[in-house]
Amino acid sequence: MGCCSHFNFLFLCFLLILSNIISTSIAKKSSSSHPPIKTLVLPVTKVHYYPGPDQYVIKIKQRTPLLPIKLTIDLGLDNPFMHCDQAYVSSTYKPINCSSPVCSYANYPFEYCSNCPNGGVLNTPGCHDNTCQAYSINNISGRPGSGELFQDIVSVKSIDGRSVSVPNFLFICSHTGSLLKLANDVQGMAAFGVSNISFPYQFTAAFGLEKKFAICLSPSEKSNGVIFFGNGPYVLQPGIDVSMSLTYTSLITNYFVKEYYLLLKAIKINGKFVPSDKWQYKLTFDYDKGGNGGTKIGTLLPYTVMESDIFSSVVDEFVKALGKNIPRVANVAPFDVCFNSTGIARSRLGPAVPTIELVFQNKAVWKIFGANSMVQAAKDVMCLAFVSKKEGFWSTAAIEIGGYLLEDNLIQFDLDNNRVGFSSSLLSKQTSCSNFKYTNHA
Repeated sequence: MGCCSHFNFLFLCFLLILSNIISTSIAKKSSSSHPPIKTLVLPVTKVHYYPGPDQYVIKIKQRTPLLPIKLTIDLGLDNPFMHCDQAYVSSTYKPINCSSPVCSYANYPFEYCSNCPNGGVLNTPGCHDNTCQAYSINNISGRPGSGELFQDIVSVKSIDGRSVSVPNFLFICSHTGSLLKLANDVQGMAAFGVSNISFPYQFTAAFGLEKKFAICLSPSEKSNGVIFFGNGPYVLQPGIDVSMSLTYTSLITNYFVKEYYLLLKAIKINGKFVPSDKWQYKLTFDYDKGGNGGTKIGTLLPYTVMESDIFSSVVDEFVKALGKNIPRVANVAPFDVCFNSTGIARSRLGPAVPTIELVFQNKAVWKIFGANSMVQAAKDVMCLAFVSKKEGFWSTAAIEIGGYLLEDNLIQFDLDNNRVGFSSSLLSKQTSCSNFKYTNHA
């Protein structure tokens, strides 16, 4: 065996050992008098925030005694963080010691250690000596930071409505500045990216679930969507298992890419391929070996952003397919293409406009109908819910799929098999993401 192969073998063994350690650390066995947990559920709410973008917010119960805590979800964040200050009171708060294997697991391949900073109150949340430090970032404000890694109890519900708890759920204890540009009453960010301590990894490890999660976002502030951890069925009223509607394609992740990239091959408008000769190469992830390119999926941007040449090609074909009877009008910020909406009919799938299809590797097709492709921006004005990447925009992806496109679609991330499944609009299946009800069929 060559040295590189031998190193890779030892590296995999190391990760396996650490995985077992953290699984044991955070897991709480369900009582033998109850059926085993198969799926966990978190309600998720769309929150309008001015002057920033809409955010998708979950509510968990955490600490002892339990308190409801709001967190903004971020598909591209690796490490979850929560604001800790004098108001954080919990008898089950446990700082992670530097020598703990959990510290190595959370920070691999680095290890950070720190003492209580000057001005802090020793032995209070966020301020202990010889404790593990971990790094995170608020991707809305762009503000990075580090803090004390800690464990505390978290309580959520299983799909049948039972309250279940994870006694040693990991967070980074963050400072007040980390909350900049987060919605009102939000106390941190729930990380859903690729990380040993992100929400999907911690929850599935705690209950021995398949390493999968699925998001189903509601477009309304008044009705919750839902996030599932574990395998389906994912049943929405009136009794529809929407996991049966999933079409799968490959998912690109690795240790250094904490976000989720898809292998987009082509775009179609009303069944016709959008000419792509000039920008096809940009659809390849890391095409320039500098991390640029590819198609990323996230929840922080409200609308799907495209490189300007990709966007121009899509707009040209969309306008042709829409027809001359629907004139363009002055743009309404932040949109780049708007139309007079008086001539656009309505359907069960939203505005009756050309269907946009994203064609992925293995010919998997995600169909985007009017409910996800058009926004009523003003009276008699409807705009395309795709925008051109502007100068200074920080994303390195050629296309970044935003939250609006995800609404009333089920998106499953199968992390064990490196694939993502999408349902296309659930409106076509006579249901929506706000139609989840707890059942006794878990």
